[in-house]
Amino acid sequence: MAYQNGGSIASTQDEETVSSLLKFKRKARAVKSCFPCRHRRVRCDGGLPCSSCIARDHPELCQRQAGTSSSGPLPVQSTEPADPSVRLAQDGLINVGRVDEDPDLVIQRLEHIEEQITSIKADLKRQAQNKPATTPSSPGYIQIPAKSVGQHFIERDTGATIFLGNQADPPSALGLLPLLAANTVAEEPAPRTYAFTNLWAPEVRLDEVCKTLPEDRDMIRYWQVYQASVYPYYPALISLDEFSVLLFAFLDCDREERAKTAPTWLALLFAVLACGVQFSDDAIEERELRSKVFICSSFQCLRISNLFNNADVNTIQAMALVGHCLRNNLDTNTAWIVMGLTIRLAQSIGLHEEPRGADSPGPAVKRKRLWWMLLWQDAFLSFTYDRPPSTSLVTVSIPYESPEGFTFADSTITIIKVILDRSREDPSQLNSLDRFEHYKRQFEAIFERAAPFLRDKASCRTLQNHLERLALHIHIGYAKCSIFRVYFEMNAFDLAEKEAQTLEYSSHAASVVQSFLDMHRLSANACRASAFIHNVVSSAVALKALMSKSPSSPSSENLWDGSFEHSIQRLIKLLEREQEKSEWTDSDTNVRHFGPYSRALIALKGSFV
Repeated sequence: MAYQNGGSIASTQDEETVSSLLKFKRKARAVKSCFPCRHRRVRCDGGLPCSSCIARDHPELCQRQAGTSSSGPLPVQSTEPADPSVRLAQDGLINVGRVDEDPDLVIQRLEHIEEQITSIKADLKRQAQNKPATTPSSPGYIQIPAKSVGQHFIERDTGATIFLGNQADPPSALGLLPLLAANTVAEEPAPRTYAFTNLWAPEVRLDEVCKTLPEDRDMIRYWQVYQASVYPYYPALISLDEFSVLLFAFLDCDREERAKTAPTWLALLFAVLACGVQFSDDAIEERELRSKVFICSSFQCLRISNLFNNADVNTIQAMALVGHCLRNNLDTNTAWIVMGLTIRLAQSIGLHEEPRGADSPGPAVKRKRLWWMLLWQDAFLSFTYDRPPSTSLVTVSIPYESPEGFTFADSTITIIKVILDRSREDPSQLNSLDRFEHYKRQFEAIFERAAPFLRDKASCRTLQNHLERLALHIHIGYAKCSIFRVYFEMNAFDLAEKEAQTLEYSSHAASVVQSFLDMHRLSANACRASAFIHNVVSSAVALKALMSKSPSSPSSENLWDGSFEHSIQRLIKLLEREQEKSEWTDSDTNVRHFGPYSRALIALKGSFV
């Protein structure tokens, strides 16, 4: 008996197992009806949408589940329709889809949903018919002046893809080629190394980096060149005297003691040497190679110091000078990026804040001046490329050096302040006549407040006075030419007004070119700075483009042919001589040019020859 009962139980279990297996392996049936028709239990013709959904005025609800039907519940589609009325209806359908509800109740609820959908449609149609069209003349319409988008170009000297704003300087003056130009491949630049290539193993020590230092006499020579040809025109080193004392103390140390020097100060030393060698009289190959090695060494010292967590004033000075070197090496886009990073590091140690009254006046002034040195480089590069500066807020007052008139550095910093003020302007008002005249007066006022030797040649007493006077004329003239160029591009003029503005514009450009020629005559080495060469070439090329579009008139022809054209031809001859001196061939027979002369010459010849 027990056996029979056991057999009966086993038989029942076997039957249940077989039944579940058969159910699991049951052939799936394809879903032919749409979701609404299945719930309303009406015939569906399989169309999409089907005739039933069309007849009931909800074709947008006609949807089919992907896959096949089985004994399990139907999966709900995850795609959510954008129309809120469709979403509302689908929510209702999902709720009424429970199999344990009375079919009549489900149908009644579905019909109620259809009525809601019909009502929503009618409301939407009524609102669309009654809504007035919004036009530029409507009171609620705010028209934001559209600024044309910029373009991407290929940097001739590096091969990098660079974005250029619509109001940037002429691409040719920046050494840029169109991104899809047919001759891009033909003019492919010689291979260039990464600016901060690691020359050592991952765990390099400072004594390994110090092996790239030149002989002591070369360090002294490069330091002297830096003081004469670099510092006066970009004084990023906040104290020449302090650095000089530390430098000669460093030279008195042996190799082991030098390796114990603070890595941030070593980074600053390498950056100073990199700047000095660029303006030295060394052979071209030696200048380029050594400047790049010193830049790599400087950055390696910053890596060792953990610059992102242990930044100090030496770190900021080194980064500023590295950016300056990169710009002179025509790695301008990298220089702009480095300056953005440098400003962030400076903000991390509070250089962007006005020092407290309790702070010592000497160090406080130096910190403020260093902050403005960063804005100097960043604002000029951003202005050139028509990019937003890393910071446009002036949070630190300008630490003017002399109450008797602006020095060259004071004047240049004031130019930067005007550029930053302009970058905060409302785009709709920026290029109006009123704002154009305002900024023109701002630049002219800088001359009026400058020291006498910067305004008048007769007041100059030394060679340095003459060089700084001419350098300031180049910077202010370039700034004026830039706002003239943008003003011309964004506005339309009658013939008389355009002629008057063009004459003034061309006089500023002619002044920039002549100032550069005079400065080069007095000191060719100081004119190697990329900033000077770019400013003069950009002013000339932009004016040439404007003059080619302007109607000819006797007055403009006299100015163009008599004064400006003669200066341009002198400039081209000068650059041809300098380019020839800067040319050299590397071990792979690539023809290379050190400095910005080659780029400038290509831009000028493309416009004037």
